[in-house]
Amino acid sequence: MKNNFLLLAVLLLSASFTFAQPTKLSIGQAVPDFALKDLNGKMYGLQNYRGQNLVVGFIGVKCSIANAYNVRISSISADYHDKGFAFLAINSNVNEPVRLVKQHAEKYKFSFPVLKDENNVVADLYGASVTPEIYVIDKAGVLRYHGRVDGSSDIARVERHDLRVTLDELSANQPISKPELKSFGCEIKRTFINQDLAQAKSAKKITAKKPVPQTAVKTPAAKPATENADDPKVVLLKPADFPQLKTESEGKVLLINFWATWCAPCVAEFPEFVKIDQEYKARGVRMVSISTDDATDLKTLVVPFLKKQNATFDSFLADTDDPQQLLDLIDKSWSGALPATFVLDKTGKLIFSKYGIIDRDELLKQLDAALK
Repeated sequence: MKNNFLLLAVLLLSASFTFAQPTKLSIGQAVPDFALKDLNGKMYGLQNYRGQNLVVGFIGVKCSIANAYNVRISSISADYHDKGFAFLAINSNVNEPVRLVKQHAEKYKFSFPVLKDENNVVADLYGASVTPEIYVIDKAGVLRYHGRVDGSSDIARVERHDLRVTLDELSANQPISKPELKSFGCEIKRTFINQDLAQAKSAKKITAKKPVPQTAVKTPAAKPATENADDPKVVLLKPADFPQLKTESEGKVLLINFWATWCAPCVAEFPEFVKIDQEYKARGVRMVSISTDDATDLKTLVVPFLKKQNATFDSFLADTDDPQQLLDLIDKSWSGALPATFVLDKTGKLIFSKYGIIDRDELLKQLDAALK
């Protein structure tokens, strides 16, 4: 579900990178001030907007999902300018230099300041984890809304225009009806690895063994989304179907990887899941991949990718207009960043979550422990 989900990161499968997790701001909390330069060197901070309602959005240059929202954010900014709302955009990705951010801002003709957050200081201060991610701050400097622009980057599928509703409520001095909604998107890059080099290395180091034949998928209402007999079978998975997927897996350790063809780290690390499936299937691990690509890309992108990877495990495509419905079913702490990997024990209990690049040794340790 390319237009609903999002993530772009970097990969080096043989290494593990850790950093302090940002502290999340709470609704109703006075937000901390900051000082960042825009793309022309002018300094901005909350002090520039005292007495105004302010919308702060974390954006990315290379994130296809964030880019799908750019025109919409610009439109909202223009529509609410005369209602007393100011807009700021912040780029915190370590792998997107000012030069690229400036080209990006010019391409989308942003009318609001775009600030570069070197060393992701403000992203950490605010607890931002994905792009796009929105913070609405009232005239008193209090956080009133945190989350998504709306539930789908395909505007034709949007059921509720969450940010617009929030701004209307705030403008009318009404309580915010939904003050916090998760934002699916690309993980903010806090650690830099040369992506091209990493993918090249992973392609050389990880070679999938000859695929092992697999029994047919039984899960939910399951109308296969593919037609050719030689193609991998991909089943559409609605949020309501997920409990059945868990039930069918009881007695086995369930390993779930959420990914997308537009997600660079997802693509780069995918061969590792093929390899793990081959190594652990006979030991009682059920590997499941859930693509978050758009359904329109199923036959042209998803199926060819799975075929090229020799993926023989159960494959699904998330089928929902509201990603949060699926997010909350899996792990309520999931911010929406991709790739995302989960391990459920033999009883269906979630025992491990990983957002972003997997650490092979860490994951195998979790699988081994769950199999005992």
